[in-house]
Amino acid sequence: MKKRDTFNKMFESGISYEEYTKSSDKYMERMKDSWFICEREITKSYQAQISRLNEKLRVLCIAESWCGDCANGVPVIAKLAEESDNWDFRIVPRDSFREEVDKFYATAGRTKIPIVIFADEDGDEIMRWVERPTRSYHLLGMLRDQNLSKEEFLEQYNALNELKPPTVSQEILRELITVADKASSIVHLNPPIKKPKILIH
Repeated sequence: MKKRDTFNKMFESGISYEEYTKSSDKYMERMKDSWFICEREITKSYQAQISRLNEKLRVLCIAESWCGDCANGVPVIAKLAEESDNWDFRIVPRDSFREEVDKFYATAGRTKIPIVIFADEDGDEIMRWVERPTRSYHLLGMLRDQNLSKEEFLEQYNALNELKPPTVSQEILRELITVADKASSIVHLNPPIKKPKILIH
């Protein structure tokens, strides 16, 4: 199966954010925090950028409710999608399509979630955002480079407020808006190719 066909198959089986939250007991408080932080930040800082996101996009989030990074990121993309009138947004469980996700959406040979895919109306991928913001990778890299024991690493990891809401939610929102803006601009310049209608005489 081609990548576009795989995307469309996953997209058609996707669920809404409301449905997704019903299976998210483990991180519900963190998800609520991320949603409200995102709502506040959009109102305060991002109305102008969001107003530019006026191209029709299919936005698919590949996630799992047991994942802490998904608890940070999924509410942010869901709230951003709610603000974007021309987006068709859905969430699909990674484990329902593990083989397809591993084949087409791995990052550095590994499957990291959440994955947010911005595609045109045909299902062709335009842009992608993966797992966590750049700042989080920098911080985790600094910890790794200290050659800490597993216990020390986890202790310092859990102490880093930058990896938790509100900071991580704000960083995710900033990056997602940047990626979405570029995806929208690309679609504006390169709209999906419309197949000619076959006239039957």
